[in-house]
Amino acid sequence: MFKFFCRRIVLFIGFIFFFAAPCAGNDPVLRLTTDTWPPYSIGREGQALESGYAFDIGTEVSKRIHCKFKADLLPWKRVLACMEKGTYDITFPIQNKPERKAFMVFTNVIVEDRVFIWHLKARKDQLPGWQTIDDLKPYTIGIVSGYTYQDKMDQAIENGFIKTEKVNLAEYNFKKLLGKRFDAFLESESVVRSFFQKYPEYSKQITHAPQIVSKDLFRIGISKNSPFADLLPEINRVIEEMKGDGTIDRIMNR
Repeated sequence: MFKFFCRRIVLFIGFIFFFAAPCAGNDPVLRLTTDTWPPYSIGREGQALESGYAFDIGTEVSKRIHCKFKADLLPWKRVLACMEKGTYDITFPIQNKPERKAFMVFTNVIVEDRVFIWHLKARKDQLPGWQTIDDLKPYTIGIVSGYTYQDKMDQAIENGFIKTEKVNLAEYNFKKLLGKRFDAFLESESVVRSFFQKYPEYSKQITHAPQIVSKDLFRIGISKNSPFADLLPEINRVIEEMKGDGTIDRIMNR
């Protein structure tokens, strides 16, 4: 009986050590980096992230695993480089892509966001009623550099089947569309809604085709070179807890 009790104590201490190790010390910090992409991340690249879904979700996760939280905005290519090197611990939002698995592990899905093709309401051609990738061949579509869409769409963009124009920030696509510099752009529904709130005049001129391009399944990516990679099961537990108690919904509906 005594040996059994000691064994249980050892296992319990080991469990606590496993989940607390990355947060040990005087100033435990969960470090997040992402790029500027309202409403997920609001601010200027090169500065601290202080608002947006990524900030709110990162803050809540760090609180529940008993760590402090630090977040910075960087260009997307640098974000991925930091994940590879372990300069930062996590990034959000991000999709689980095969090429990223070499240097990151991914949590359960936190947010599901639909992607549409957005165009001017005044269009009277076939674009608003597109159904297949072939239907998009006559048009020029705006995209954000470094972002990925549904596999078939990514392939069509990569091989040049669809003509595209790249921008570094999503906001530029709105301005280019209103200036009739291309036919349409690809974007997540929540991102466009955020811009409609900020610029109500956009909603009077821009709409989306009914066809869904893809569904972005956004997760937290954790650098394999971060000690927090070992906490993936615990972070997943926290994420499911946040879904269950309504925290994720409250953040996304602010």
